[in-house]
Amino acid sequence: MNNSFVKTYFQSSILAKLIVINIGVFLLISVADVLFYLFGMQGYMEYLSVKFLALPANLETLAFRFYTPLTYMFLHTDFWHIFANMLWLICIKQFLESILNNRQLLGVYILGGLSGAFMYVFSYNVFPVFENSLATSVCLGASAAVTAYIILIAVLQPEYRVLFFGIIPMTFKWIAIAYVIFDVFQLTGDNAGGHFAHLGGAIFGLVFALQLKKGRDITQGFNKLVDKIVSVFSFSGVKQHKTKMRVTYNERKENNNVTKSRQESSVEDRKRMDEILKKISQSGYDNLTKEEKAFLFKMSGK
Repeated sequence: MNNSFVKTYFQSSILAKLIVINIGVFLLISVADVLFYLFGMQGYMEYLSVKFLALPANLETLAFRFYTPLTYMFLHTDFWHIFANMLWLICIKQFLESILNNRQLLGVYILGGLSGAFMYVFSYNVFPVFENSLATSVCLGASAAVTAYIILIAVLQPEYRVLFFGIIPMTFKWIAIAYVIFDVFQLTGDNAGGHFAHLGGAIFGLVFALQLKKGRDITQGFNKLVDKIVSVFSFSGVKQHKTKMRVTYNERKENNNVTKSRQESSVEDRKRMDEILKKISQSGYDNLTKEEKAFLFKMSGK
């Protein structure tokens, strides 16, 4: 791949950026761990990252590490853990980008992860079975966010077909059902906290998809908050705002014409998107033409 392709790929996709962040954090910890090992401190970097970046179940510890409900969803210390999560994201990336925009995808990842964090902490502080492990239990990984993506696809496009494990043809509704049932049965296992987090992510994915079908995007509040935070640090944005205060009558008239044209174009694009999504649900993504796939890629960036 040439540099221009890589640059375009990562600039156009929030999911690609999330994958890179997760892998980057994992590699940084792994390389640092090797260096610590060479100086006789085996596993020290992993210990530090889990201690300060993983999500603790204990409320007193969480009060001091209040940022961990966010950092835990980007932290992996086991190769197979990050491999499974990133493989899921890579496999569903293209389809997700055809039905959601970048702002929605980021909102689902973060809010799905936060929902998983809440479910994990809530469960460990409510159920007596976890009393002995409450003080030392931590949660880490992107699994809750990934589960939110899987469930929302199952709700929005239940008949979307994929080759599970590259062999077994399955619709997403059955993949989601099997995924949730597996998590429920694993609540009695060694990684009960992780599976509670998965279920928290699944609940958010379900609620998001059901509300989106009604025309409501529950990630809008989160995205507005992100915009406000970004604007605080965007000094250049203030300067640009000041230079755009002068508007003449002719400019307003021209802008009205442009807005009307864009609205008409948006309606046509929405109709075409619905037709393509219907085709995907009936015959699968692979049966789309090159032109239809290009249109989906273009719309996913809006």
